Amino acid sequence: MVRKLTIDSSVIISSLLESEPMHKEASAVMEEVLNGKAFAIMPYTILVEVVSAVRRRTGIEQLAMQVKDELTSIENLSFVMLDDKSAIEAADIAARSGLRGMDAVVVQVAKEFDSRLITFDEDMKKKARKILKSGKA
Repeated sequence: MVRKLTIDSSVIISSLLESEPMHKEASAVMEEVLNGKAFAIMPYTILVEVVSAVRRRTGIEQLAMQVKDELTSIENLSFVMLDDKSAIEAADIAARSGLRGMDAVVVQVAKEFDSRLITFDEDMKKKARKILKSGKA
């Protein structure tokens, strides 16, 4: 059975940059997606956060653009748009949980698609467990 994941930007960034402390763990998660053992569904905000972080941390525009192109071409990775219904639900999640705005959007996607949230942000993980079915964080 293919696992359904919502992957936070912290994990994707860690998978891309060897200097990151959780690089090995993050790479294993992304390898699951690349090998078809998992399907990832995330809000487009993740794409923006990852590309921005790569640019800021490396200073290399071309690398940031390459990461954008690679992420948008992965067959088992899908980005979803934030429409009015999901934005209102994310705002409700933020109000109830105390999550940061973009974290609430990520949790909303995990909830909507009943996927497992993968994040290295312990605060986000703790707050998301109260929102997601069977604590899928």
